[in-house]
Amino acid sequence: MKAWTEIAKYIGFTPEDEALLSSFWPLVVPHATRLVDHFYQHIQANPETNAILSDPVQVGRLKGTLARWMSELLQGPHDESYVARRQRVGLRHVQVHLEARYLHAAMQVMGDELQAICLEQSPDPVPTSRALRRVLALDLAIMTDSFVIHREQQSIESLQELLVTHLRTVVILVDAAGHVVAATRSTSQWLGGAPLLHRPWQEVLPPGLRAAANLDVVVTDTLAVGGPRSLPRVDVRDDAGVRSYRIDLLPLVHPLATLILEVEELTEVVALEGRLARSEALAQLGALSAAVAHELRNPLAGISGAIQVISRTLPKDAPYAPIMAKVEREIRRLDALVTDLLAFARPGAVRLRAVNLREPVQSAVDWMGDEHPELVVDVSGEGVALADPDLVQQILLNLLQNAMQAMELAEVASPRVRVVLAGGTVEVSDSGPGVPPELGERIFEPFTTTKARGTGLGLAICARSATAMGGTLRWIRRTGPGATFALALQPG
Repeated sequence: MKAWTEIAKYIGFTPEDEALLSSFWPLVVPHATRLVDHFYQHIQANPETNAILSDPVQVGRLKGTLARWMSELLQGPHDESYVARRQRVGLRHVQVHLEARYLHAAMQVMGDELQAICLEQSPDPVPTSRALRRVLALDLAIMTDSFVIHREQQSIESLQELLVTHLRTVVILVDAAGHVVAATRSTSQWLGGAPLLHRPWQEVLPPGLRAAANLDVVVTDTLAVGGPRSLPRVDVRDDAGVRSYRIDLLPLVHPLATLILEVEELTEVVALEGRLARSEALAQLGALSAAVAHELRNPLAGISGAIQVISRTLPKDAPYAPIMAKVEREIRRLDALVTDLLAFARPGAVRLRAVNLREPVQSAVDWMGDEHPELVVDVSGEGVALADPDLVQQILLNLLQNAMQAMELAEVASPRVRVVLAGGTVEVSDSGPGVPPELGERIFEPFTTTKARGTGLGLAICARSATAMGGTLRWIRRTGPGATFALALQPG
């Protein structure tokens, strides 16, 4: 009502004007039906408005509303209820998507019709016409103001809906009974498209996440305290690996909701941080390895030469001959370690091209066949990748050697390895004892090994070579015996 009072005062709408309009109404009544029909002829002549108001039943109902509008316009009373009804007219235009210009056009049409009757039939045409213009201006101001307010609100709500629709973070609103009353679209997608509303929040969130975060207790405590709470990182382990999440809880004072539960997945961020940390650590380790290898290689070469000279001068039955042979074997092992250290510290240049993966894989298989004729390697599938064939062969050879050594230690009677090619992926599975679960997460770290005399650099070098080709080398956690590694390269 405040808006009406302010505008009425501004344009000078007085009680005398109200009295003139009330006296004018009986002159309008005989023309009311004609005025309403004429108004809707204008509406239906416009393609845009006619598309919205094309239903005859709807138009008939709106004609009755327009007749009441004219009666209220002239007879009043111009009170709070009157203003509220005019505001609903503005809201209705927003709801049916009619622009504000049609409000102005409609008022102009009705104003012209009423002014014509006033000038022809009113005993006081000038003051009555002035009062009519003022009340029409007041009506239009109230309806336009309502239209603008609701249109802005609709636009804001539309933007909010757009934000919520595309928000990647999972957000759930929970009511006092613990049921979900609202959720972002990503929440449903994250949970496989399952229905969410009106279900207990405990049923909506994955059990693994609830257990890892102890959410049942955390939610109860948060609501009891009444303040926000954050769980910066919650790790959930399953057969596929580890996924990390951040969980924020915010208690609400609202009749429809008591808690906002927000879940943001951090798996990629955590993995990136891990890769950056490993890269820095590997760079430092590589520099150290290069320095150590350089310091060891020359002395080893001198010791090896001296031992060989001494060994040749010893009689075949000399009591120290076995000891010298053992020393030579240890020197060769140390030399192999130095070679691995240099390979790890100074990876060679990568020459990428489209490679038929069958070729380097078969070369590695053939080499293993010459060294270990008892090993059976089944190769299936086809694949083409953007890769360096020499690096692919080295990786496959290392995986096959590791598999054979593991099966020998486990005394597998019929050692067998299966190699499957698919696109840019090469998967290698053996029939050995598998990788100990406690080493699974660290298997590609330098100096991690299950062998009594292994250097622990083979898989680290393979992983670095895979990364250099723009690919990855992964250990696949599976139940049952055997180990499975997958080399994934860019499809060629």
